Amino acid sequence: MEIQINTKNYVLKSYLKEEIEKSLSKLDRFFNQDTPVYVSITGSKNGNLKMDITVNVRNNVLRSETTGKEIRTMSNEAADKIVSQLKKYKEKLRRRDNSSIRFENIEDVSASVPTFNIVRNKSFTLTPMTPDEACFQLELLNHMFYVFKNKDDETISVVYKRNDGDYGLIEVK
Repeated sequence: MEIQINTKNYVLKSYLKEEIEKSLSKLDRFFNQDTPVYVSITGSKNGNLKMDITVNVRNNVLRSETTGKEIRTMSNEAADKIVSQLKKYKEKLRRRDNSSIRFENIEDVSASVPTFNIVRNKSFTLTPMTPDEACFQLELLNHMFYVFKNKDDETISVVYKRNDGDYGLIEVK
């Protein structure tokens, strides 16, 4: 596992880098030695830090995000979230024959996987429109997301309302 640390607005001292590597070493048993692990640390004005950890494994992305003031606690929490994701998606990843993950080290949690009960099914015709028009429709309907056909390139797209009040656009290629 190759750990690559990127800091923005924050100066990372060498002993803190060692703390992060020590905390993330619990992931060593799941990944091959050459699997890259990207760590991004961003400082803010209020003194809190934000740590994002991303692991790209073929067509899968494992990601965890933590915030706090102490690097050791944040990196432990982030590593635990990655382990939890690995347990949750073990069967899905195995079906894809993902050779960069060592499945023998992941506990079987098939008994604790929740079942999902779909209680409503909707179908509708996608209307060609611009992303701005889709955002307007999203607001009119007071929904969290809106699916539409992009007028520019005729692809299926989704606009959604972000936690910060802005909008996001997902484009299907």
